[in-house]
Amino acid sequence: MMWTWLILAAVLLAVEMMTGTLALLFVSFGALVAALLAYILPDSIAAQIGVFALAIIVGAVIAWRRIQSQRARAPADPNASVEEIGQQVEVVVLPDAQAHLRVRYRGCEWAARLANKDLAVETGMPLTIVAQESSMLIVDADPHQPTKE
Repeated sequence: MMWTWLILAAVLLAVEMMTGTLALLFVSFGALVAALLAYILPDSIAAQIGVFALAIIVGAVIAWRRIQSQRARAPADPNASVEEIGQQVEVVVLPDAQAHLRVRYRGCEWAARLANKDLAVETGMPLTIVAQESSMLIVDADPHQPTKE
């Protein structure tokens, strides 16, 4: 019975490495613990199955929590990228009448739009990405920078 658990653990670990879901990692670990139990106590099939079932439950709970936290961090705009929001950009070209401007972000120039059209900006001024619409960055004043009056 020990070899069955070890083979199952190896197969589950291989599938986990291909999918990256994290849940199968716990199931594979449960199969390894069941194999250890089979080695130590060969007649403990109920305990082996119990440990394996517990690992499945723990893995499912952890995977569910991970999915829920990723959903909670996702922006309301499906085109927005979580990594972009909150990052700093630098004004390259001053805004036009529609508040469109060009900013430098990650070494490239990007099309951007001011979230606050009344914001006075200067070339080289740092702004913060507050949203993203397709490839257009929506920027606003950096809340950590003092405002000029």
